Amino acid sequence: MSDTIIVFDAKARAVAKAQHYLSDMEGLIRDGERAIAFLLQALDAADDDLKLRIVLMLGAIADSRVIHPLYCLMRDERQSESLRHAAAVQLSLLGDKVEDPRQWVADLIEDLDDEDPFMRATAAFALGWEGNQQAITPLEEALCDSDMEVQQAAVSALTNIKDERLFDVLIERLMSGPKEQQRCILYHLSCFGTRRREVMGICARYLDHPDADLRYDALVVLDAVNPIDKPLPLYLQSLTDPDPRIREVALVYLAAEDKTRLQRLEPEVLALVGDPVPNIRRAATRLLHHIHDGPMVINQR
Repeated sequence: MSDTIIVFDAKARAVAKAQHYLSDMEGLIRDGERAIAFLLQALDAADDDLKLRIVLMLGAIADSRVIHPLYCLMRDERQSESLRHAAAVQLSLLGDKVEDPRQWVADLIEDLDDEDPFMRATAAFALGWEGNQQAITPLEEALCDSDMEVQQAAVSALTNIKDERLFDVLIERLMSGPKEQQRCILYHLSCFGTRRREVMGICARYLDHPDADLRYDALVVLDAVNPIDKPLPLYLQSLTDPDPRIREVALVYLAAEDKTRLQRLEPEVLALVGDPVPNIRRAATRLLHHIHDGPMVINQR
């Protein structure tokens, strides 16, 4: 009688355990260090989809022991860029949850000088969490990086640090940076809740910008900081913008406003019922119906 040898596949068991944790987050948190060991072992054998889920689970543990594995994964050039970026996102979410992040913050800051632009951008993004004062100066320098993705990651990270003083830093860069960075900064200005009036003033100026993309972005941000009681004169200006995207989005945003405030805009909206762009004609008609609280007869000449 021959002996039967059963090969114990540790990695397969780790993968199975990782898949189990996907539906048992309480067990994941409860198992703590044991769960971390399973998840890290499963990373070597998992497919790309499960790897991404494992990275998200490691972040959910909110334990300093996952920092180094996530950092190593972020730096691993053998992994997909999406997976490495996901690791950076988890690092940024964990930053204010660990007791002393100074050493790995220093490692990320050093990565801002890496020759690979993707590595610099990923490191910049990972440094963005509330209160990370250690990273402010290096991230300010990264605003002037030669690579646009690094610049944009630095904008996002500085915004996430949630230091109101950085508003002025970003505004200064808004005035001098390249177009794509200007667009990125405009969209991040809405995160500075205490500077709402200043953001409105900046958007108002950009609604007169010669570049249509920046005018469009300014209107989107303006609406984000004014979900109600919209500054109607600025929207009226956008209704006559030469760019059809801006006319259309202005009509769409106005449809969310109290109809009693919109009645004085009816002549301008009515003029757009004859716009050469079909989407604008439809949006104008819907807005008129909103103003009149129901369908109305529209006579076109």
